[in-house]
Amino acid sequence: MGVWTVAIVDSGVVDEFEATYGASLYQWDFYYNNADTDGGRTTSHGSTVALAIEQTNSSLERIDLQISSNSGSSVSSSAADAAFNQLISLHDQGWHIGSINLSWGSLYYNSTYVPELNALAARGVFAVAASGNGGSHSGLEYPSYPAALSNVISVGSHDGAGNPTRFSQNHPSYVHVLADGEDYPTGHNGTSFAAPQVSAGVATVQALADSALERRLSFGETVDVLQQGGGATLSNPDPANGTSRYYLFNQEGSLNYFLGRYLDPEFSGYEYVASYGDIESAYAGNPAGARSHLINSGAYEGREVTFDGLEYVASYSDLMAALGTDRAAAATHYMNSGRYEGRSTTFDGESYLAAYADLRGVFGNNVAAATRHYISSGYAEGRSPTGGGGGGGGGTDTGTPAVSEGATDLPANSSTSGYVGVGQSVTGTISLYDRDWFRTELTAGQTVIIEARGSASGGGTLYDPELLVYNSSGRFVAYNLDSGAGYDAYLRYTPSTSGTYYLEVDGYSSYRGTYTLSVASQNGAAVSTLASYGDAGQERFADLSAPAPEPDWSKPYSSSVDGLM
Repeated sequence: MGVWTVAIVDSGVVDEFEATYGASLYQWDFYYNNADTDGGRTTSHGSTVALAIEQTNSSLERIDLQISSNSGSSVSSSAADAAFNQLISLHDQGWHIGSINLSWGSLYYNSTYVPELNALAARGVFAVAASGNGGSHSGLEYPSYPAALSNVISVGSHDGAGNPTRFSQNHPSYVHVLADGEDYPTGHNGTSFAAPQVSAGVATVQALADSALERRLSFGETVDVLQQGGGATLSNPDPANGTSRYYLFNQEGSLNYFLGRYLDPEFSGYEYVASYGDIESAYAGNPAGARSHLINSGAYEGREVTFDGLEYVASYSDLMAALGTDRAAAATHYMNSGRYEGRSTTFDGESYLAAYADLRGVFGNNVAAATRHYISSGYAEGRSPTGGGGGGGGGTDTGTPAVSEGATDLPANSSTSGYVGVGQSVTGTISLYDRDWFRTELTAGQTVIIEARGSASGGGTLYDPELLVYNSSGRFVAYNLDSGAGYDAYLRYTPSTSGTYYLEVDGYSSYRGTYTLSVASQNGAAVSTLASYGDAGQERFADLSAPAPEPDWSKPYSSSVDGLM
């Protein structure tokens, strides 16, 4: 599906709403296991959520997944689990899901659907959840689950004038942003109706990022857009303690911040013009008009900027010398002469980035930054666009085969059968409180780059890998957390003695999932040189995903807090 959607996982959207605002693109009732999310009702909690999204950005379409009873009095965790699995399937089939709205919750952690939310987050599909309506002005409150999960955007409520709402479960360490939750939409109160405004905002910027930048924003970048989009405007002090203030969500501000911070530095309207014949006919010589078309309608039509000026330049040495990293000049060259000369884009920035561990450590998953590096210095350094024969390939261990974890869990000691040599990679799985050790052989003075990659870069499903290095005696010598893409681990290490070392991978806090561990010889490019082309840094947000010793939600639950909000 080319159009962009918000997935509403709630009590169902009724036919009466769809008659006014258009039918959902997909709907299924996972609570009663049928295709009818209307249930003979004239209104529903889910319909009000849908209205809040519609009023925030009417260009977004809707996926309607019912997980509660028609009355909204109970929510089924197994239905939620099935709904999230369906979203994974739809995403993998090509549906454009910009965000998932969760206007329900529980005081208790539930592991039932957490793997599915992790899998969706690894695909760049983030859930936005209401913080809960069990608050008061007598003290700060933690958000309910799933809003309390560390890869879910937690939304509290203000009164429309920047005053934190009494009922909203607000805490400055855990709630990412406040949105209007009083009398919005008209006649409705609750964090349930604050969250969908933010869901629409997330889907808006993800649609544009995917269309123009060929990637989705990371979790940290998304939160950055939400918090800074209102000019970093803060609420009035929370009466709960008289000091805490929260970022206020502003849809227009978030869009404008995204355009200035993320899109415009990596995009030229001429590239969009060069991507479509009808756009070229309408906006030739008018890159501002083309940009406006993409922002206001093109992205929601499923259009993508298929011409990449940087990759076009990187395909030809004469263009690198003449045009450098000027995207607009690249696109106009192609339209005015390049296509008539038979030129086409052959450079693939993703392959170049994947070929060099040192680039991934600096740029994360920023393909544009890596392509700029190739144009400005990588080509001159003799790096190959695909890594073959280029810098960074030396020091490969060709004598001992790599040994991944396999079906038997690896121990966290020197008896491990796991092995990864320089120039090799292995895979494994971290379960609760698990630690995997792999043996490696390193040479004194030879710097290596060790990476433990999880969901942030496609290395697996582990949300936050942790990496440790031990010497041959099992003594700890080095450590890294979060220096790679997203929350991946990235370590540049130079051993003082040659011999056997052990590499440990585990999940920070209680994270679980699959990972890829690799060891590569460092290329000669200096870190300071690489860093001038991009920033792989990302702020860490509070970790609340560790399971608490609370009851499971294996049965439907209900109350004023534990359910729809």
